[in-house]
Parts: sequence; structure tokens; C-alpha cells
Amino acid sequence: MKRMAEAKQKYDDIAIPKELSERVGMELERGEKKHNMKMAEKKKVSVIRKRTVAAAAAVAVLFGAGVNTSEAFAREMYSIPVIGALARVFTIRSYDTDTEDLKISVEIPSIEMIAEGLKGMERAVNEDIHAFCEQYAREAETRADEYRQAFLDTGGTKEEWAEHNISIRVWYEVKTQTDRYLSIAVTGTESWSSAYGETRFYNFDMEAGKWVTLCDLLGEDYARIADQSILDQIQAAEEEGAEFWTQNWEGVDSHTKFYISRSGNPVVVLDKYEIAPGAAGQLEFEIGRTGGDAAVAQKEDGVGENLETQDGYEDNFAVDTEAVAAYAGRIKEAVAEKDIEKLADLTAFPVYVGLAGENPVVETREALTAMGEERIFTDEMVNSIERADESGLSPSMAGFTLYGGEGMPSITFGVRDGRLAITGINY
Repeated sequence: MKRMAEAKQKYDDIAIPKELSERVGMELERGEKKHNMKMAEKKKVSVIRKRTVAAAAAVAVLFGAGVNTSEAFAREMYSIPVIGALARVFTIRSYDTDTEDLKISVEIPSIEMIAEGLKGMERAVNEDIHAFCEQYAREAETRADEYRQAFLDTGGTKEEWAEHNISIRVWYEVKTQTDRYLSIAVTGTESWSSAYGETRFYNFDMEAGKWVTLCDLLGEDYARIADQSILDQIQAAEEEGAEFWTQNWEGVDSHTKFYISRSGNPVVVLDKYEIAPGAAGQLEFEIGRTGGDAAVAQKEDGVGENLETQDGYEDNFAVDTEAVAAYAGRIKEAVAEKDIEKLADLTAFPVYVGLAGENPVVETREALTAMGEERIFTDEMVNSIERADESGLSPSMAGFTLYGGEGMPSITFGVRDGRLAITGINY
């Protein structure tokens, strides 16, 4: 625990480079100007409040994904009405590097606060997120280079090294977004070692306009409340055969990581080895704010798994490549045949459809099919999907994007309610 605390303190003491701060500031100012122009064109707030509950659900789904798969998609997000939400989360930068020695995939999020009073918090958190993402990727690459050199120096060959398939991933996930709370997890991992993986959680109370602490959620006695809840949950899990060690656990404090569940409860996150054997992975404990405890959740190798069995996929990274290729093949078939009914069968609603001049949120199957084959299956869309390679799709928080090349129309699909489904049609 002491070593972890020292490592965290060392990281927190690192100053953000001036050039990074300036660059992020420029991006945020540019985004803010675009947003202000859009807001000036909007109708009165009273009109916005008359939007239907179904539309609000559609926006929640799109924001819940937390990722934009293209710059065009990011621009369209500004045109979606903000109903009850006080922030947008989108990918401000993403890149992939793939060499014979190393694969690096980075997705950097940015938060746009809608309320003017939250702009100061917006800038601070975006700078922190950007610094963490870029620093983790840079330091992980250095570790990979050192690992490679040590491997070669001890008799390993370049061919043998290539078989290691070394990869670095930095990505994010919107854990919760409600009318009041926003919780984001930003994670970095390295395929050859779990010792260096790190997740940072960012929790906000949008109504109060501040970062959220455990004390805010549980009160002044938060440490005792959280400790007791965690120990109770551990005892229940031990009765089912799970193994924990608590004799050296120092308990919850103000530095303990957590995010906020949709019910508004804090979910305490304990690192691998902190309270259980390494095989248990990262552990999560939801702390009930009104009594009742939630089930312990385990995370092994970065994939969540409740102690109770659940059907379906947990997330996009849990889908095997064969299933991805097969589903992409079904999408290609529907587009090639220009069969809108077949395409609707593969789609989850509400769905994003980025046709110019249209409301981008299509709420129902009937609304999609009513748009007609000619409008959905443009020549550019058909050509792009025909050229797309369904066998080489890689997962991201947004899902899997099927398209023929840079700048061409695309169809995004991913896990929705445990099953694969189309979540975006981009032109």
C-alpha cells in the first residue's frame, strides 16, 4: 500500500508541460466557439423542454457510448438537443500505431460542459485527462522498448519477440451519465504486464458544479460506512468460496478510487492485489447510500464479471473475432441487397443516422424503414461497405466500424444490452 501511495504521489507531482496545456486550451476554445454558435441558433429553452422522453432516452444512449467514431460524427453531436444533460463526452483525438514490434491504440476523451458556470472545471479536467493519456502511452512505450531490449540481450530473437504481440491501449468509458452525475474512467493497459495498468476515475456533480468525493456521497463518516459495507460484501463472497485478505488492508480514505452508479451510489474500486489474490483482478464494491449493499463485482484482465452469471457480451472487447466478422458480413449483405428491413433487423434503437438535414436520432424501427432504401443506401454507402474488410475489425469503446476507407461512409455496430447491433450509420 505504501508503494502504491508513493507511486500515485509521484505521478500527481508531475507538472503538465506548457505546450500540452496550450494545445489542449486551443482545442477547447475552438470547441467552445463552435458550441456557442450552435447554442445561439437553438430555440428557446421552453421548446427544448417539450422534447419527448423517447428523444431523451436516445440522447442518453448516444452519450452513454461516450465515443465518437469520426470527426463528422463529433460535429453532428453538437446538433443533438441537450435534454436534461449538462455535459457532452466525445473523442477529441485517437490514433493507432502498428509496427512489427508494437501496437499502440489511444483514444483521448474530452468533456464539454454545457453550463457556463462549469467551464473552469471543464478546462482543468480535460488538461488532466490529456496529460494522463499521453503520458501513459509514452511511458508504456518506453517500458516496451526496455522489455524488448532485455529480451534480445538475453538470447531472444526478433522473430520470437514478434510473436509476443506486444500492445498498449489507452481508452475511456463513460461509467454513468445522469441528469446530475457524470463518471468517466480513463484506462491504460499493457499486454505483457498487468503491473503497470492504471485507471483514473473522474466524477462530477453537474448541479453543484464540482468534483464529487466519497464524503459528498456518504457524509463525514464515509470511511467507516464504506469499510463496513465492503467487509460485509467480502464475508458474503467468502461464504461462496471466494478468497480475500483483509488483515493488511488499510481501508477507504480520501484517495480511494470510485465511480458513481446510475442509482447515485459510489462504487469503490480496489486495485489488483490490494485485498485479494491477483487472480481476482480489480475489485468493485457498490456502497448503498440508504442501507442495502450491492453485489461484489470482479474484473479480470480488464473485463467486468459479476459473481452472478449474466447472458450476453459484457462489452465490445469481450466479443470474439469470429462473431464480429459474422455480424459484419450480415451488415454487408443487407447493404449490398439494399434491404432496409434486413438492416433494421440488425439495428438497436434509438440509432444515430447522420444524413444531412435530418434529425440524427432515429427512435424506432418504423422510423428507419420509413426513410426508404434510396436515402439510406446511397451509392457512396454501398460502395464503402462493399469495400470494407469484415475480417480485420478492431474493438473500441464505440464498437466496430465498417467502412471502405478514410472519409467514406461507415456503419458502426457494437454491444447493446449484451448483443451485437448497429448503433450508428454515418455518411
